[in-house]
Amino acid sequence: MANIREWRNSFIRINRVPLDILSLIPTHLPSQKDLLYASFVCRHWRRTFLQHAPLWTQLFLSKGTVYAKTLLERAKGSALDIAVKNCSPSGTVTLLRPHNQQIRCLELNWVHWKVIQYFSEVNPGPLPLLRTLKISAVNEFNFDAESEMTPPSLPLFTSAVNLKEFVLHSERFSFLNHFVFPNLTTFELSVTPGWDRFRASELLNFLEASPALRMAQMKIIGDLVVQDVPQERVVVLPSVESFALMMDDGERGFIMATHISCPSTKGTSLLHEKAANDTIPTTIFPPSIPWKTIVDQYTRSPVESIALKLERGHDPFFTGSVFFRSYDATDLQLSFGVSASDEDEEFLMPDHDLHNEAFSQAYRTLRDHPSLDKAKRLHIHHRAHFDPVESIPIVNEVGQLFKSLGTLDELTMYGCDLHSYVTPFFDRSNGNGLGQPAVFPTTKELWISHPISPHNKEECVEIITELAKSRHALGIPFEHVTVCMEKFPESMAEMLKPWVGGVDCYDEPCVGGHM
Repeated sequence: MANIREWRNSFIRINRVPLDILSLIPTHLPSQKDLLYASFVCRHWRRTFLQHAPLWTQLFLSKGTVYAKTLLERAKGSALDIAVKNCSPSGTVTLLRPHNQQIRCLELNWVHWKVIQYFSEVNPGPLPLLRTLKISAVNEFNFDAESEMTPPSLPLFTSAVNLKEFVLHSERFSFLNHFVFPNLTTFELSVTPGWDRFRASELLNFLEASPALRMAQMKIIGDLVVQDVPQERVVVLPSVESFALMMDDGERGFIMATHISCPSTKGTSLLHEKAANDTIPTTIFPPSIPWKTIVDQYTRSPVESIALKLERGHDPFFTGSVFFRSYDATDLQLSFGVSASDEDEEFLMPDHDLHNEAFSQAYRTLRDHPSLDKAKRLHIHHRAHFDPVESIPIVNEVGQLFKSLGTLDELTMYGCDLHSYVTPFFDRSNGNGLGQPAVFPTTKELWISHPISPHNKEECVEIITELAKSRHALGIPFEHVTVCMEKFPESMAEMLKPWVGGVDCYDEPCVGGHM
């Protein structure tokens, strides 16, 4: 009867497809547990799946020796993806020794450094197929000493000469010099506070020993020692196309960035993030000297487009970014975020003072760019309203920036306070304008999206119209003006037409604040 049922089962349509097609079904299942369930459907499926070795190449060693032996037998000679947890039995790790040359991906999750060292020593054989190594390491502590771990006597995973991707999340930074991967192309580092002080020279040494890198992403939270690096030392990463560095200490982070050069990068991101306290950061954006060094080392042509975004949020509390794009499509982004501290539920940092300092530093960073006068596009996202007293420093910063600009093809202002960004720059012969006289940049196309006015939309229309009239009177009218706002007055387009080459008005809601 069993043979008859099996014979009848072979006539089901799904079981009449070629075996190589049937064996692809489990590759679309979300988990290995589902693969096991699929192998219990019928004898035909079970035979097909068990004979297809690539289906059994993902091993979780924490499931025990019997499980590991079974899957190693089913995988045969296929490339293996191994996951090791801190609870994985040491005997299970030794099972991999005959299969070292099959390991393609190795993940060591939430393991002590002793386990990492043990795995490297127990399986010293060649690892020719290993392309990805992911380590999430934690320290082991006792009450008598800070740490039980001693540095390895030998480099780790020295036989992984073809490794391409290395991901390291750790509380320790000092063990980074025990990894040497000459063919590495992707490096992701995340270091969180521990007992160690992190030495910048060790990171630079690692990067210098990885000349084939194409992507480097590093997040360092803690005390980075940069004093041990000679000022003139610069590590050149000739093949890196994407570079990101995030630190909780802006000053040390920017100094660290000046010691790295990525002449071929297409995208660079420098992020400064810290917890809220009662001290305003003095280096939200890089000071002038490090900033000019960074520009030289991460860009290859003059800047074509600039974007500034400052906004208050919930988590993080306050964010901002300055974005530069060069004519060769190279991107350089400077960002910062201030979030709530772990200990305090309330924000202690003065909101108003933080905003003004961030705004001042951001605009200074824009002005300090060596090729600012060659920029053709400027995008400002600054959704904040100021009273007349608060707007004075804002007006001065905006005025200095506008004086430094050349002719713009496009100027976009999203959510800006029109009294701070526009009215001070009217050409008023009677001298009753706000702030010091400043020249509004010569602009071909002006975009104003969801402007802010202390009174109503009609006042926004009047300010925009008066700006257009003043530019027309100077003989440098806007070629085109586009205004986007929610429920804009119908008379806006007619009021602007006499003073500009063309005008478009769009009725659209303000959603999310994206430029």
